[in-house]
Amino acid sequence: MSESLSFLPDIAVCDNCLMDIKSSENRRYEYVFANCTNCCPVCGPKYYMLNRNGEYIECENPILKARQLLCEGMIIAIKGIGGYHLVCNAQDDAAISALRSRKNRPHKPFAVMASSVDAVKEICFLNTTEEETITNNIRPIVLLNKKSNSILSKSIAPGLSRCGVMLPYTPLHYFLFDETLKYLVMTSGNISGMPICYKDEDALKNLNHVADYFLIHNREIMTPIDDSVVKVLDNDVLISRCGRGYSPAALPLKTPYKVISLGGQQKSSVCFVSKGTAHISQYLGDLGDPDAMENYIHVIDRLARLLNARPQYFAHDLHPNYFSTQYVKKLGKEAIAVQHHHAHMAGCMAEHGLTDDVIGIIYDGTGLGTDGAVWGGEFLVGNRANFKRAGHLEYVLIQGAESAIKEPWKCAACYLHSLSEDLALFFPEIEKFKIEVLRKALLNQVNCFRSSSMGRLFDCIAAMALSRTHISYDAQAAIELESIVDNAIYDYYNYSIYKSDAEGALILSYKEIIKGVLEDLKIKKPRSLISTKFHNAICKATVACAVALREKYRTNHVVLSGGVFENSYLLKNVQKELKTNGFYIYYNKQVPINDGGLSFGQAAAAASILEEKAYVPGSAGKDNICTR
Repeated sequence: MSESLSFLPDIAVCDNCLMDIKSSENRRYEYVFANCTNCCPVCGPKYYMLNRNGEYIECENPILKARQLLCEGMIIAIKGIGGYHLVCNAQDDAAISALRSRKNRPHKPFAVMASSVDAVKEICFLNTTEEETITNNIRPIVLLNKKSNSILSKSIAPGLSRCGVMLPYTPLHYFLFDETLKYLVMTSGNISGMPICYKDEDALKNLNHVADYFLIHNREIMTPIDDSVVKVLDNDVLISRCGRGYSPAALPLKTPYKVISLGGQQKSSVCFVSKGTAHISQYLGDLGDPDAMENYIHVIDRLARLLNARPQYFAHDLHPNYFSTQYVKKLGKEAIAVQHHHAHMAGCMAEHGLTDDVIGIIYDGTGLGTDGAVWGGEFLVGNRANFKRAGHLEYVLIQGAESAIKEPWKCAACYLHSLSEDLALFFPEIEKFKIEVLRKALLNQVNCFRSSSMGRLFDCIAAMALSRTHISYDAQAAIELESIVDNAIYDYYNYSIYKSDAEGALILSYKEIIKGVLEDLKIKKPRSLISTKFHNAICKATVACAVALREKYRTNHVVLSGGVFENSYLLKNVQKELKTNGFYIYYNKQVPINDGGLSFGQAAAAASILEEKAYVPGSAGKDNICTR
């Protein structure tokens, strides 16, 4: 590679191709979009195989050699167009068990690549919209309902009713399959919790104890990007992870201001707003990881250069300890703090072009509230610039911060403690001294915080109904709880709603619901019944709160957002019952409903705050939170 193109410095081209490109101005742009992995149509890419020690493996055809090794039960790190995948035979229990052990991924489901759409139909149910989505030119991972007689290994998506499946999207992928090898596990080439490897030296260093072999091509990947993950709900395609094919996304956002919004801590992304368009980055992972932080800053710099963007304002989450918040402080730029759940609401409003007041029902796992508590079961009323907290899930005292998220039994114990239940009766597998330490910490409010999080309530019920005491991936307990829902059950637990004394906000109480769960557990009712009655109770209570807020605030438009609404049963049934009650319903479709869409919401809120002159120059933090 001898020369770089001036209009896109990161793309390098060989001498022969550079002459061809220079001969036609129009082909310059065709080349850029056709060669996102720095490929040259004349001289590459070329493939070669290495063992885990980085030693060259002599073979006539490295790709066919890879297929042979996969059939023999090997795990191969394969370099693609956005990074490395770890690949093995999806029907080989031993290979998948080895991959889980080496990657430190005991339960999180693996994505599967099927050789054809007919092969997909052998293992999963596929409706018309799902088939159109899985076969389109983007080729995302599509979450599909599994067939009970699937020939895939049971350990691919343990305990779950759905499986993520995609079709081949590069010529290499097609060559990996034959009549005896129709399904491959194809998961991100990383160690759990770390970003995807995309540099050869990093892959050989970090994956050599996971992969038996490496299939590598000779083209540099300039920007790492994961596969996109989508699902279909009522014929709408919803994005769960914005990656290859869907990003950078460009959505209209009419504003004269140039803003960059920095997203959240988990499922992070960034968004540049310039010339009336919001440009949203790919999924960037958890910013608690140093490598993710480095890539996050790299993507900000790269997008700024590609878009020639010079933002006037930076929007960020209210939480002072998020990496994105600290990043803004170090830059010393004008910063607008946007409350987490207001950002979810504003993003959904902007996606659907809404400007007047709406009821925002935001169900999430976490997010710092304006009162210093952890919110997540919120009923907001307002617009993109301003909001009022009109209701919320009843507060509970949670002990243990991050440990309560990773150990759902602690979450359940906190809820049960608030009901004066004997904690030792519920968790026989947990050492008694740990339960006593937690009980005393709650009594003395040591390392405790108030929470209205709907995500934590789901964790509580999953710990009680499924004995899910610990999790190994994000939202595992709630996902498993949804997986056993029975669509034929319409019964639900009793719930109660009351008004707070302070501001008259609606409080959705959890107490009656949990008491109902306890009664069913005592008489050993089926887990699927308990899960379904719980889900149905949340649906009924949510709609009841919305009806009460409509009477008070005179708005008939409802926005649904937040990571808990990744739960398809919950989203489908809440919006169905809201429609039955005459509401107009909106939820995220073009950006993730989870925190992956937070940066777009922050941008929408910040732009509206600036337009309404609600921003105070030179101030930061809560001074820039607009409530009413």
